[in-house]
Amino acid sequence: MFATLVTLIAGMVLKRMNTDHFASAFPEEKYNRIPKENLIVFGIYSVTRNGEGCSFERLVKECFTLFPKAFGFSRYPQWPDSLKFDRPVRTLRQRGWVVGGIKTLFSLTRFGEKVAEETEHLFVSSGIAGKTTPKPLRGADTALVYFLKESAAFRRFLEDREGFSVAEMELRGLLRCTLETPLEVLKQNFQYAENLASDYNEVKLLDFLEACGQALSEKEG
Repeated sequence: MFATLVTLIAGMVLKRMNTDHFASAFPEEKYNRIPKENLIVFGIYSVTRNGEGCSFERLVKECFTLFPKAFGFSRYPQWPDSLKFDRPVRTLRQRGWVVGGIKTLFSLTRFGEKVAEETEHLFVSSGIAGKTTPKPLRGADTALVYFLKESAAFRRFLEDREGFSVAEMELRGLLRCTLETPLEVLKQNFQYAENLASDYNEVKLLDFLEACGQALSEKEG
């Protein structure tokens, strides 16, 4: 089903490419060592910061225009390969960087916006070109871990684990969400925070998030 949809969309993209004016592609050495997930985030960022809605078709167009070697067919590099977006987009949702899907418009969460800004910085920095592999794009991740560990809720948890509780508004603040943020995004951000704590081997922070997860489960109920 997905393959059929993306094939149809690829045809629509190619048809529009004959008439639309595109920005110039980045040199390949500027992006060939950057993960596709980050390139897609930057593609969404590039579209939406101009006030335009980012459909799947528009995302394919933008990414292929900016990063043709990363998103073109291997044998037919002049054509975009829409299937190259399937797995990365699912990964981006799991990380809490992106919301939306093939049948709706894509948008970035606050975490996704930070990643897009970091990626943009790599494009304009002088150190990305050459044979050296760039450092992992973890600045936003480190900032989030620090933010959670410095929070009043985390301190309360360390002082009294058994009696710890967290209100919905405080939980949303911890996950960089507002009261208007959909529950789906809240859950994505929470999963992303848990993944980070695990990656950074922050055992106490993982315990804290597990306690917070109980409040999130009650909200779902």
